[in-house]
Parts: sequence; structure tokens; C-alpha cells
Amino acid sequence: MAETIDQLVAARDQVLAAIRHGVIVSCQAEAGGPLDAPEYIAAMAVSAERGGAVGLRIDNPVNVRAVRALTTVPVIGIYKQYRPDSDVYITSTFESARVVVEAGADVVALDGTPRPRPDGETFAEIVRRVHRECGVPVMADVSTVEEAAAAARAGADLVATTLAGFTPYSTGVRDNAALAGRIAAAVPVPVVVEGGLWTVDDVRAGFDAGAFAVVVGSAVTAPELITRRLSAAAPRSANAARDGRMP
Repeated sequence: MAETIDQLVAARDQVLAAIRHGVIVSCQAEAGGPLDAPEYIAAMAVSAERGGAVGLRIDNPVNVRAVRALTTVPVIGIYKQYRPDSDVYITSTFESARVVVEAGADVVALDGTPRPRPDGETFAEIVRRVHRECGVPVMADVSTVEEAAAAARAGADLVATTLAGFTPYSTGVRDNAALAGRIAAAVPVPVVVEGGLWTVDDVRAGFDAGAFAVVVGSAVTAPELITRRLSAAAPRSANAARDGRMP
């Protein structure tokens, strides 16, 4: 057991040293979209690493394996699985965490909310098993300060604002950097800002609020959203909007 704890501490310290005060890029694609293939996810990840990303957030063990083969920075693995019996879909079971680690993830991110999980496991139980059986740190995706504090007490090595605005009781959250600042004042573990970061100023605001690291996703890896935002400023788009030809 002591050896397992020492290995976990070493793994956690190595990851934290690698991502501290840096930008992590979430390389994901809409299911069924044009970029929804392991080779495209891996290409985005390699490009992000070349651009200075200190870590990568990757969904699905197939994609984790493809990214791990081509990159050297820490991989935060998740496994999104949507089930009708639970609102929890981000790495909702120990089994989903295990296969992500086996695929090459250095960290596993779990839904850290108190909502019922599909197999009846608790967040704390999964954290303990991931630490003991997989030997990697856990990041808790949360939506409130209270959830972050509970996740830290349950053993989470990091907490992230990933789910702010995506739970029924956090829909009013519009400033994840400010939320991260409140969380940082309440928990003893590193805090990651994720969600709603589109600009350089957004990244700076996250670090100014006290973030240990920030995660940027759609602003880097969602060409359709990026194009839509930029195209909205074009005269053609503005004229079409005035003529009622677009929503």
C-alpha cells in the first residue's frame, strides 16, 4: 500500500508540475461531426502541443490512445457516456475511468457533482479505486464551490469549473474565472478554469483569479463555432440578419 501511495504522489506531482500556470487544450469533436475520428483528434492534439499546450483533455479511450501515441504532455482522459438513467455522463463509473487510464491517460476527470451515478457508485468510491487500482490523480468536474469542497474532501487531486452552467442549480453562472477564484479560496487543491474561455483576456482573467491552469476547448478546436463567430462580423452576415434571412 505504501508503494502505491508513493507512486500516486509521484504521478500527481509530475502532472501538476507539468501543467502549472499553463493552458490545457480540450481536443474533442461533436459526435458524428467531420472531425469525429481518432486521427483528427490526434492531429488537433499535436497541433495544440506545438502551439504551447501544457496538457490535453481527451474524450474516449480510442482517442486517448491515438493522442498518447503522438504527444508527450499530460493527457486528462474522460469518457462521455450518455445513459437514460442518469444525468452524469463524464466518466461516470470506475470502469469508464479504468479503460481511459489503460488507454494512456495521466489524469482522469470525473463528474464531481453529487448527482446519482448510473451504477450506484459514489464519487468518493471511484476516486479511491482510481487512486488504488490505477495509480493516477483525479480531477473533479464541478459546478459550484460546495461541490468543489466536497470533491476535495473525497480525495480529488484537482477541481475544475467544467460543469458550471450545466447543472440545473448552476445555470446562472456566467463567469467561470470568478467561480474559480471562490473555489480557490475554499479548497486546498489546485483549481482549473474550464468553460467559456474564448480570448487572451479570458485566459488572463482565469489566472488572475487564482487558477492553477486553464482549459480552452472550442476556441481552439471547433472550426464551425470559430467560423460562425467570425462570420457574424462580416457585412454579408450583418445584411442577411437585417433582411431576416438568418436567426
